[in-house]
Amino acid sequence: MRLSAIWIPLLILCQATPLWSHGGIEEDPVSRLLELHDHVMNASNDTESRIAHEALKDGMRQAWNGTDFWACDWPSLAKRMGVITAGDGGQSIAVITWNIELQNRTQEYGGFVLAKDRNGDPLVIELSHRLGHSNRQELDTKKRFKADTWPGAVYYSIVPQTQGKKLVFTLLGWDGADGIRSRKVVETLSIQNGKLRFGVPIIDLGHGSEKRMVLEYADGVTAMLRWREDLRMIVMDHLSAPEPQLQGNTSFYGPDMTYDALVWQKNHWVLKENVEIRDPDMKKPWNNPKRSRRRN
Repeated sequence: MRLSAIWIPLLILCQATPLWSHGGIEEDPVSRLLELHDHVMNASNDTESRIAHEALKDGMRQAWNGTDFWACDWPSLAKRMGVITAGDGGQSIAVITWNIELQNRTQEYGGFVLAKDRNGDPLVIELSHRLGHSNRQELDTKKRFKADTWPGAVYYSIVPQTQGKKLVFTLLGWDGADGIRSRKVVETLSIQNGKLRFGVPIIDLGHGSEKRMVLEYADGVTAMLRWREDLRMIVMDHLSAPEPQLQGNTSFYGPDMTYDALVWQKNHWVLKENVEIRDPDMKKPWNNPKRSRRRN
């Protein structure tokens, strides 16, 4: 009975065509999308979470296939979920991502990429989260993913770079992983012929090119990963185990008060270890998405 009580109003809500039209006049869809996101945040079990998650996806599809994102109040949306933008005109891009946390504290993600094709027409690409076969999905640093096999994250920063004549994007994101570990992710993205590719081999960690970088650490701590415009580098906490016998067990890892950085050199991000960074705001973390069910 509870499932029916939830499903019917959400189904009706999602099938309104469009959700934000009134008398044939399109309205800003952001307020409706925020309402749908409220359902995600207020869900009390996994069934409710997934139903609300699908409703939000439907709302996003309707919104961006019928409304100009850039003409909307998207900064309000950015206060509630991951919304990052870069570029302007024909090279503008927006990436919208969000998460739901299940009762076992694993995550599922939703997302959309909004850009323009070579003719300048709007390009709306839905990201389909590729669920792992276990509760502890690993992020392969050498694998490429498409929009329908997206590994999932909530992205909070975007850095565009030119690699030769090709435009590539570096995304900084958060992955809740599970109740034991959390992750920060340096993801790479390119768009060619209207198709997305996650995993561009432009990260040099000293042992060949990687397609992404993953910082994995104890769930109860906070790790910093951010783009420093003034330094033109991606800076991050160096993570380590508190005891030698815990080396390799990332569920115990945390910041050790030193910093590493990725610096753009010769069309690649190159890792620089133990860098000197002085900034009074350096310790200000990016706030992870609200978790409705903490069991610390």
